[in-house]
Amino acid sequence: MQSTSQALVDETEQAVSQISLREWGMSGKQGGVFSGIDLEVPPGAISIIQGPAGSGKTSLLLSIAGRMRVDTGEGHVGELDIRKQSRRVREQVSVGHVAGLTDLENDFTLAQHLAERLIMLQPWYKPWVSKSSLREVIEVIRETFTSATEVIDRLPEGNFSASDAKDADFLIDDEGKAFVSELSELQKFLLELGFASLAQAPVVVLDNIDYLREREDRARAWAAILIYQELRRKRDPEHPLTVIASCEDSSDVDLVLDALSTEVSPTSVGKFSLTRHPRH
Repeated sequence: MQSTSQALVDETEQAVSQISLREWGMSGKQGGVFSGIDLEVPPGAISIIQGPAGSGKTSLLLSIAGRMRVDTGEGHVGELDIRKQSRRVREQVSVGHVAGLTDLENDFTLAQHLAERLIMLQPWYKPWVSKSSLREVIEVIRETFTSATEVIDRLPEGNFSASDAKDADFLIDDEGKAFVSELSELQKFLLELGFASLAQAPVVVLDNIDYLREREDRARAWAAILIYQELRRKRDPEHPLTVIASCEDSSDVDLVLDALSTEVSPTSVGKFSLTRHPRH
């Protein structure tokens, strides 16, 4: 059983790959999850995994992140062998949004979540974070969200309603006192992206952007991803961020890429499709 997979990479792209898969395949108790995947993703690129529900998108993302085992094929993140060096791969691939894995606690404030993530990244002998560190991270997240909203406001009239900017008001204050339960699904998605980015890993994976039900929210999410990637590239051009994201329909990212064409410059934008495997 084969799934359709084809990366679209610019011919001028450099030979080195951030992600490389050959004949990558996984089986489950009910049969194949995905199989025969060949994928090359250059550093600083965006790769979009498209496919219907049940086509294996989440499992593919987690396998690339070294968090699920595959049965066949060869895969590398940089020079690391995914199948043989999964622990080191997990240090190189941050997981942004994956339902059930990155869910935020509703009764935690933003500051509590951030402090917890930052402490995990620090040496064991420093089990605390300063208020200034928290404010700095919060401000980066807010700036990214605001920039993404401004992009939506510039899109041609008729794509989105005039109330979009108002609906996008961010609830988070400078000290992160807002509870997760007060945030919209889009705000939670952006926080998960922000948390995943704290480790400054070279790769981030984000699953199922379609769970954002409103089209304008999906567009804002794609805009935020692209804008954050551009911020990383400008800050550290030698180590650009590579993004792998999944969705059922990529028309929203096409719209945002067009709107951002003069402001962001990912190395390349690749798309490939997964088909649902028959179950035994």
